[in-house]
Amino acid sequence: MKKFFLFLATAFVLNATAQKKFDSAAYVNFNENRWEKVDFSAFTKEKPVNEHLTSEEKIAGLGKCWAEAKYNFANFDLVPDLNWDSLYTAYIPRVAAATTTYDYYKVLQNFYRHLRDGHTSVTLPLAYMKKLNGILPLEIRWIGNKAVVVQNSSDKKEEQRIKPGMEPIAWNGTPLSAYIQDSVSPYLHFSTPQDSINRIYRYELTPGSAGSTVSLAFKTAEGKIITQNFTRKPVEKFWDRLPLFNFQILNGNIAYLQVNAFNDARIVKVFDSLFASIAQANALIIDVRNNGGGNGSNGFEILGCLTSDVFYTGKTALRQYRPVGRSWGGIEKGSIGEDNWRPYKNKLFSKPVVILTSAATYSAAEDFTATFKSMKRGVVIGEPTGGSTGQPVFVNLPGGGLAAVCAKRDFFSDGTEFVGVGIQPDILVRPSAKGIAEGKDEVLNAAKKYLQGQK
Repeated sequence: MKKFFLFLATAFVLNATAQKKFDSAAYVNFNENRWEKVDFSAFTKEKPVNEHLTSEEKIAGLGKCWAEAKYNFANFDLVPDLNWDSLYTAYIPRVAAATTTYDYYKVLQNFYRHLRDGHTSVTLPLAYMKKLNGILPLEIRWIGNKAVVVQNSSDKKEEQRIKPGMEPIAWNGTPLSAYIQDSVSPYLHFSTPQDSINRIYRYELTPGSAGSTVSLAFKTAEGKIITQNFTRKPVEKFWDRLPLFNFQILNGNIAYLQVNAFNDARIVKVFDSLFASIAQANALIIDVRNNGGGNGSNGFEILGCLTSDVFYTGKTALRQYRPVGRSWGGIEKGSIGEDNWRPYKNKLFSKPVVILTSAATYSAAEDFTATFKSMKRGVVIGEPTGGSTGQPVFVNLPGGGLAAVCAKRDFFSDGTEFVGVGIQPDILVRPSAKGIAEGKDEVLNAAKKYLQGQK
């Protein structure tokens, strides 16, 4: 009997100390769950900002921005002279010295500015964004090497004397160029010169606290200087100014379709509902000059109705970091992917097509334009696009803000690059201050003239 119990005891010990089998699924799942997942719904709920971040929190946030870019950023080759590690070290005392959380975020924005990428940025906490949700009732663009008013939407009689075509030259008594250099440019994320200029005048120049007043000086076409105070009005976002769609039939039976974003699934439904009218037209103009992007598939749905052939939607480059490669060699093994689109709807518009672009044509709208050009389906008229697309990775930052790092590089199916360059139009047409003052859309007029010649 003793031998029997000894046998059981020995078996129990051996069983208890037996080594477990490697569970590959559990291993992958464990590491997968270690990565931070951003809760965007939490970002949309306004919370009081912690105005007393410790030095440790501020440095940790900077380290997060540095690390996420170091291992995820897709476009380091476009800033070859940037020493990212050295820059991180240089910014440690700067973030530690930031006296307010707002100042801290401005330092982080300045840090990411060195990456020169429109999809890589630092976003302020929601509470700050709500405080800065006021804009002037002016739309200003850089046209003909100067700032130009293109629209004044003010309902105040005294403000309405500022007309399209006038040139803003001073901001609260400071020359406009100096104000931009000191207060706007240091915190700007952008990919190309045209992207930088567009962001400054379209998005970053006018925001501030709703109800606050700004004094602007303008130069008229005759050289007269006019000073006018403007009061900021509240607005949630730029796209609130623009409808998602605008459709009309122009003279010559030309269908004109303006698409101002690709981030709404309604785009496809609206386009499908309009297709019967488009099909009766002699030609089609698709205007994406104000389209900042969204979901590329919504754009491809439209392109799928312009051909019956399968078409490629571009190529994608992805980084693949191999930690063990730092010992064995071969640290990075990138991959190149390519997708195609097979038209599946019983809709085909086979007549001439023109796409209109500008520096505000961005992200998914650039993927749309690049694919259109690769299809050789028509011509692109207007100005070079912004030159930035991809997929950002988002992370939370101390104080409630977000950082975004572009982790995907897109380019034409034939290898042509447009990130950091912009997509060049087939026919270059730029607006002029004179045309703006006269209420002309010179780019659209050029498209109509081209299509009339196609007849």
